[in-house]
Amino acid sequence: MKYAIVGAVANGMLPAYLLKKAGHDVQVVTEHEEQAASINEQGIIHGKDRQYIKAYTDIEQIDPDAFILLTVKYEDLQPILRLLKIRCPSNRIVFLQQGMLFLEKARTLSHRHIAAAVLETDCVKLSNTEISFSKTAHVTYGLVKGHMEEFQPLLESSAWQTNWVETIEEQLFESLLFSSLIDPLTALMKIRNGELITNPHAYELFRNLYNELYLAFPEIESLQPIEKVAAFCAAEPERASAMLTDRLAGDPMEVEGLMLYVLNRSKLELPLFKAFYHLLKTVEVEK
Repeated sequence: MKYAIVGAVANGMLPAYLLKKAGHDVQVVTEHEEQAASINEQGIIHGKDRQYIKAYTDIEQIDPDAFILLTVKYEDLQPILRLLKIRCPSNRIVFLQQGMLFLEKARTLSHRHIAAAVLETDCVKLSNTEISFSKTAHVTYGLVKGHMEEFQPLLESSAWQTNWVETIEEQLFESLLFSSLIDPLTALMKIRNGELITNPHAYELFRNLYNELYLAFPEIESLQPIEKVAAFCAAEPERASAMLTDRLAGDPMEVEGLMLYVLNRSKLELPLFKAFYHLLKTVEVEK
């Protein structure tokens, strides 16, 4: 099978590496010429292994038969979608992004077959060509439009563990609530997940944030109970959240796609969450 990964942050480099290692034909599209040149020369490296992958800066290079996996940040999505509409009108598309803000744009695309996915991984981007991870990646897919059968090859690949859900929006929302509790705090304070529990000041912020989100989204108590989230952080104390991983790597963080959706969907004011949003946007501006 042929795959094109659009976006070469951690959640783009990992699928590219794993798919290539599983024997698939893989392309990577990145907006950075320096990164494309490095990947073409060195491949994508994990430990002592490397997978040589073709990298481009032009979407026009995408094979018309390739599955397109979109991993770009929400703020960069609109121009990408315009190019895909013109140059890749028949490709099957998978949105592999953090948050849910992309769903509205995905549903308006003219492409016939579109899916969304949630990637569970501990991958960290170390450089333009190197990644590090220790756990088997797991991808949950679901249909946005079109026919599920068109995405069957994704479920049959040995690149990662997979499953398919009938209501991907529910899966995305559950993942969004989880990330909303961990990512903004860890990215702002530059701390690993475990410190949210062991540091009393960080834990106080974590607990207050949970209470605020509970008032806006009572279903969080069943979908992501605070004990479950705290246990996850304690079980893998050195794990870095996706947003922290991006910040440490110098890549754009998914602030809009994750946090703006929560702010827009909530019927209540979220002063603490909104403060974190603006603080993270300030961090982005400073770069």
